[in-house]
Amino acid sequence: LESSLLTQPWASVRFGESTFLAKVCFRDTGYILLISDLSSVWYESADSEAVGQRSKELNKRLTVHVSSFLNHLCNLMCPLLAGRPGATTAFSCHRSPSGLRLHVKSELSGLPFYWDFHCCPAPLEMV
Repeated sequence: LESSLLTQPWASVRFGESTFLAKVCFRDTGYILLISDLSSVWYESADSEAVGQRSKELNKRLTVHVSSFLNHLCNLMCPLLAGRPGATTAFSCHRSPSGLRLHVKSELSGLPFYWDFHCCPAPLEMV
């Protein structure tokens, strides 16, 4: 995933009053997200096991395969990075000393869908 992320272009995204540069790469086996405010860089890499666990915690009423969650996340994030965020999707972020949390609120199969990207500071070699 990391090598695929390198070929992705950076995109400018806005959450509230904050502007970031971000890139993301999704696969059936997980995802990796890189996000920066030009003074800090954060990332999250999650495999299918981590996605499955978090999806159960955040979306107790949804029972879909992990690949469906990953596909839905891709369908929410890719338009955002292309400058066309979905009208029914809300994004917010919260910075803390330990990292950055990107919260997503949407719908999946007519039910509320929530996701939190738990980003930690990126290692220097990744940047």
